Amino acid sequence: MSTPTTPQHTGANEEMNIDDVRELDDRDVQDLDLDAGMESSVELPKRKATDDDADMFDLRDDFMPKVNISSPFSSQVDVQQLQAKGHSQRRLSMSQQSKFITYCDERLMAIQRKFVQSRGLTEENGYKGLVPLLQDMKQLLDFIWFSIDGIPNTEVLIEQDVSSVTINQYDGTKSTNIGQTYYLMRLADDFLDYLMKFDLKELDEDEQHNTLSKVFKFLIILDKIFARLLDGTVPGQTKMGGTEMVRLSGIAERTRVALSLYFSQQKLHGYHYEISKIYEETLERCA
Repeated sequence: MSTPTTPQHTGANEEMNIDDVRELDDRDVQDLDLDAGMESSVELPKRKATDDDADMFDLRDDFMPKVNISSPFSSQVDVQQLQAKGHSQRRLSMSQQSKFITYCDERLMAIQRKFVQSRGLTEENGYKGLVPLLQDMKQLLDFIWFSIDGIPNTEVLIEQDVSSVTINQYDGTKSTNIGQTYYLMRLADDFLDYLMKFDLKELDEDEQHNTLSKVFKFLIILDKIFARLLDGTVPGQTKMGGTEMVRLSGIAERTRVALSLYFSQQKLHGYHYEISKIYEETLERCA
């Protein structure tokens, strides 16, 4: 490519005569074409769609709620009818407290025994899946909460806004606290240990979603219960103690981390929103 000659410039006080301007010849035009000869010799590679692109669009939907919390934990339950019922609860007598403790211990032991059987040589006597285990733990959870607040089914808590329940609503009520928090935390801790041992990869998509919906609803119920115990929005306005709070915070944090890892190992996709909400109310109050 030749270097074009610098044209003479018009003086400061002179007018340029356009009739004297020389037209560009073919060589000058070629010199101005900076891309000359490049089109035919250089071809930019076309980008192909990859699996990462599909994953990126999938992840966008992962952060949308996937579990319908308005549907009942059990199809036989009429949540609206439960919400309409009034309730009042009295503190258990000493003999009732003794029976309560015995029952909770026996039920926890029975659940543990049945879980161990499902992992060992007597599988026919154990849990056939995660859902039956959840149902047994939910029944015990209902029993414990009934002894606190007089509500026979904890499903009413799933959609409850715990911040709308004020401590003043329990003015003048007597405490029903007989140490139920220990059993509630035991349920939360045991459930996580049990869950991690179940393999959900073999289930079809509908079975997976049904099972995971119950998992998240169970955790939501626990979260709402713990939040109310931390706020003291229970009969007697009794708040959870500092030692219990520290232990509960550890269980909640461990559950969030463990479930995130579990879902990754099980290749369960689309539940990032639900995982991000695990024990949200509890941890907010323990902070």
